Amino acid sequence: MIFKTVQDRLEIDELPEAHGLSQLQADYEELIKALNASPAKEISINLKGKDSSSYGILSFLISCGELSVTHSAKISFRNLEDQSLREILKKLGFNREDGYTPKQFREVKPQSIYLSLGEAAIKFADDVKKITGFAGELLLSLCYLIRHPRKLDLKEVLFYMDKSGANAVPIVVMVCFLMGLILAFQGIMQMGRFGLEIFVADLVALAIVRELGPLMVAIICIGRAGSAYAAELGTMKVSEEIDAMSTMGLKPERFLVWPKILALFGAMPFLVIIGNISGIIGGVIIGVSMSDLSLTEYCNRTIASLIPANIVESLLKSLVFAVIIAAVGCFRGFESDRDAKGVGNATTSSVVTGIFLVILADFFVTFTFPQIMALFGVDY
Repeated sequence: MIFKTVQDRLEIDELPEAHGLSQLQADYEELIKALNASPAKEISINLKGKDSSSYGILSFLISCGELSVTHSAKISFRNLEDQSLREILKKLGFNREDGYTPKQFREVKPQSIYLSLGEAAIKFADDVKKITGFAGELLLSLCYLIRHPRKLDLKEVLFYMDKSGANAVPIVVMVCFLMGLILAFQGIMQMGRFGLEIFVADLVALAIVRELGPLMVAIICIGRAGSAYAAELGTMKVSEEIDAMSTMGLKPERFLVWPKILALFGAMPFLVIIGNISGIIGGVIIGVSMSDLSLTEYCNRTIASLIPANIVESLLKSLVFAVIIAAVGCFRGFESDRDAKGVGNATTSSVVTGIFLVILADFFVTFTFPQIMALFGVDY
């Protein structure tokens, strides 16, 4: 390698055609000594006749770029004729205006599992703290709305009820109908081995009404309503509309959150009823067509297997799920970062968090509801 110092510029006039590891290290150390001996404001490299085929030269150029950053010097290239080399240098972080911008080419080593668990625990505790505060704000806003019911914008409630409820009917019918078909088919295939096809009606009715109907509707609402709420509030935060409301003394929870919660709270029980009926109809189609059961026998068996407490449990789950879905979607929207990426992350997080909390709530309701019914003397 041939280089010289001209005033405040270090000029590298010739690069070897091939660089072995030892030669590359020697040239690099020689360049460091030259920069330490006479600090330069610019490193100029002659690339006449060089192309992108030599990985050794590319590695050496990256090292020169890192040295330029360390010594606060600009790096430039002379006689850069090869277009592919020009494009590669641009991708590596070299540019004419700022010199060299370091880029990360190596993967970061995975951190310790204990450190990852600790960070996850801290993030979880922080989320719990924020959710608790958000729940407190919601309760205060609810108390205010109870004392001043006219402050609630019913037009907003009806708008979101139509958006989150009526518009979701087709997908709810289709998903629950197919779930009933699948459940009945699986039940007939397994129970038919033992001549127990008659119990397929019990299986479909109880599974759909008590568990799958509310759960499938909740997941649909998470994907439609919960994510939409998070995206809407996240966008409002980016455009500083929420800050403007707070500046004017308006409570965002009262005007932006409660209409959404009440809308989903009112719409979701009807969606669950529609989903339950659709699932049972799907089971009827498969149960009658693939077994010796008549339509009358199947329907009578379905009605006999269900009791009012089953329907109450289904509707109770729908109300609990509605509050969770709407509240989580709004909470994640308020927590969104002030950019497009933050809105996307908030939307994704609302779906993930909503599904987790809905499954958790489903477990608690399923576990405690029979015990509550037992207190009232209902054999569940």
